[in-house]
Amino acid sequence: MIKTAHQRIPSDVTVDMNPMLDIVFILLIFFIVTASFMRETALPLNRTEQAVTSLVPILTPVFSIDAKNQVYLNNRQIDLDSVSINVARLGAQGEITSISLRAHPNSQHATLVSVLDAIKAQTSAPVSLGETLK
Repeated sequence: MIKTAHQRIPSDVTVDMNPMLDIVFILLIFFIVTASFMRETALPLNRTEQAVTSLVPILTPVFSIDAKNQVYLNNRQIDLDSVSINVARLGAQGEITSISLRAHPNSQHATLVSVLDAIKAQTSAPVSLGETLK
């Protein structure tokens, strides 16, 4: 039998991974820098220069107060207490752009103020005051 000398490997051998990590990061930076990013193409939009029409109808209610202090909305008699309800109903049906309020010269001032207060409680639309001869 031949005896061969076996060399012993020291058991405290470690593998240093730092150079490997450096190489990986350098390659990663290289590929990120040299990559060509493509922008997604979008379809061209043909926008019209015309104004867009609204689907909400534009309303201009006309309130009138006659000499007997009866309140009318668009020539239909309503109760003084239901003015705010009618304005709210009209506001739900469409956009109120302005409100016309006509009062007879012999009507009471309190009725006019009550109608104005009820209108302003429901909408911020401008109210134009006028005179009616009914």
